[in-house]
Amino acid sequence: MAKYNKADRPDITPDEMYEIARMVCEKTLSDPQMTHKFRATNLIINFKYYDEERWGPGVVPELTVDCTKDPIDLIVGPCDITPEISMSMEAFTAHLFWMQKLNLMSAITRGLIKAKGPIPKAMKLLPMLKPFYANYRLTLEELGRQDLLDFPPA
Repeated sequence: MAKYNKADRPDITPDEMYEIARMVCEKTLSDPQMTHKFRATNLIINFKYYDEERWGPGVVPELTVDCTKDPIDLIVGPCDITPEISMSMEAFTAHLFWMQKLNLMSAITRGLIKAKGPIPKAMKLLPMLKPFYANYRLTLEELGRQDLLDFPPA
């Protein structure tokens, strides 16, 4: 992975993260083929993001994607559902991943992403993420977040 200066990262609030996640999921899962593929995984995945430096300790936005439901359920914030796979990372790391500047397996082995659960199942999801990458960029454009689109610099 290329070195990026974390101090140069654009600011984003937990509420903005939630809004971006909702919009990306809505765009991606509006495609019946994508919904069918994710439903077939029958997984419940939880993502936790943190940025202690900017948000303070204990502020950890959470997203849970429940592919066992039809329609797929995106739960924003903490919930009582037990996920099969949990991933925890700095918001900075998540942005690098969605901008396709970070390899998932490398990030897990280097401890940038802490993953719990059957990681081989999570790795099978990677080929299905292409529309999410595109919709992440599209959402940032729609929200006028050129600062996030431009980071990390090429």
